[in-house]
Amino acid sequence: MKPAAARVVAALEHHAAGRLAEAEALYREALAEEAHNVDALHFLGVIALQRGAPNEAIDLISQALARNPANAPACNNLGLALAKVGRHAEALRATLRALALQADYPDALANLRRLMEAATGSIPEEIDALMVLGDAYGRANALDEAADCMRRILAVEPAAGNAHNLLANVLRNQGLHREAMRHYELALAHDSAPAVVLQNLLFCMQCSPDFSAADIHARHREFARRFEAPLASVPFANPREPERRLRIGYVSPDFRDHVVGHYMQPIFERHDRARVEVHGYSAAPRGDAVTERLAKIADRWHDVHSLPDEALAALVREHGIDVLVDLCGHGPGNRILAFARKPAPVQVSYLDYSATTGLASMDYRLTTAYCDPPGADRYYSEKLVRLPHAYWTYNPSVALPVAASPAQTRGGATFGSFNLYYRVTPDALDVWARLLQAVPGSRLLVVSVAAGSTRQRLLERLASAGVAPERVVVHGMVPYEAYHRLIGETDVALTPWPYNGATTALDCLWNGVPVVAMAGGETFTTRLACSVLDAVGLPELIAGDADDYVRIAATLARAPARLAEMRGTLRRRLERSPLRDFSGFTRALESAYREMWRAWCAT
Repeated sequence: MKPAAARVVAALEHHAAGRLAEAEALYREALAEEAHNVDALHFLGVIALQRGAPNEAIDLISQALARNPANAPACNNLGLALAKVGRHAEALRATLRALALQADYPDALANLRRLMEAATGSIPEEIDALMVLGDAYGRANALDEAADCMRRILAVEPAAGNAHNLLANVLRNQGLHREAMRHYELALAHDSAPAVVLQNLLFCMQCSPDFSAADIHARHREFARRFEAPLASVPFANPREPERRLRIGYVSPDFRDHVVGHYMQPIFERHDRARVEVHGYSAAPRGDAVTERLAKIADRWHDVHSLPDEALAALVREHGIDVLVDLCGHGPGNRILAFARKPAPVQVSYLDYSATTGLASMDYRLTTAYCDPPGADRYYSEKLVRLPHAYWTYNPSVALPVAASPAQTRGGATFGSFNLYYRVTPDALDVWARLLQAVPGSRLLVVSVAAGSTRQRLLERLASAGVAPERVVVHGMVPYEAYHRLIGETDVALTPWPYNGATTALDCLWNGVPVVAMAGGETFTTRLACSVLDAVGLPELIAGDADDYVRIAATLARAPARLAEMRGTLRRRLERSPLRDFSGFTRALESAYREMWRAWCAT
């Protein structure tokens, strides 16, 4: 270690302990050794700021940043110093630069909040700061604060498309789907590059009871007309040999600690390497242990996060992929516009999207006869290929011991809602209120409910139906293991509609908790939890209408012996179902891919 660097390390120990004089002396010695030592300049500036000399701090930290502009802490500290001398716009600019370098930098976010509390004008830096803060609040599920940031922007710039889009996301997560749709439409009207906005709107439609399957299909086709149609494709060089070993490519931003990563691992492991060569295309911004496992299992692994869609499509062509499988659809981080360029002869939509992609370039969509019964084909641009037994397999990342039924100790049943709150519609809340009224002494546990107005509206809606607030237990976003523990604290799980979810239902069954779901509706989202119950042999828990839903859930809640029996058998029932037959499922996938490939070879 150079003498100057050693002095800085020693100085930092003094600095952290509050011995500023000793730290300053060592920083200055480091500068005597190395006149432009970035760390010495930066931390001398911090000491100047601590001693009440902000102008000196600005000079020193600016010298450090001239040598290393990518130093996020220095940018943040420069912002603090500039704020001290009233240079508000420059302070905001420096703090925003810190967050551009390190998006999750808590000190910079805290500094930005303080700066915005003191804001008085409508300078561009304040608009940018409100966008950054709103996004940070939204990711933290502080939805009221996020909405306030966006409304402050729109009060100054009513045509700010990005603010309308982020506000719409917040309103959707608060369960206010109609208001969210209004702001998505405004964002589309004002955004110069609206692909992501339209994708957010498409997802919101799937969560709302206001839209039919035909409505959802039509808006997906609109996406294709706007963003797929202008793109050109070229002929393929893939050998048309129906029975040769196939190159299968899987594309996802979620090859990580995510349900997609966990669900795909046993499939990657069980693919028959004599029949297929497995390529993984990871669009995840950051990898983790799951990413590393998948990369080792795949025959070839490609980190494509930094590649534009056009370059990703070119890479897929270069690799000679025969069947390219999209695992994301229009979801966050998707690479749907790479698929729109048709880089592979056969392209398939699967797993983590619950509607058509709308793309003419997406040839097939995997599904089941239960999820998409006869007649559903007209709502897809893809050709539906129905797998024989299940749509996915279940590979949980948490396997806690099954807890005892809480009804036995509480003296009353606990119903639970474990879907993300944007799926909980007013109609679902009204039926749940009827259920609570039908089962005296029962209570409702709900997760992922943001604090503030979202929580207040939930409690008021139930109270207006006669359910006292003390019968409702509300949680915000919880870590995954804590979520599983909360499932264990309930007796009966309730799914909402029209988007009732599959993984949530599987998690509940895995923890010994029966799930009640309502059938009906033309969309894939209305059948997800129902398909799970059908696959594990529990069709009696699928309700035909709201009255049936209340009857089924109430009957379970009044039968503690039945609940205790299910507690001990549901995990075993799931283990024996097609949802845990990883080998059989992978063979069915491979057979589907082979038939798709044969069809292409015959064209």
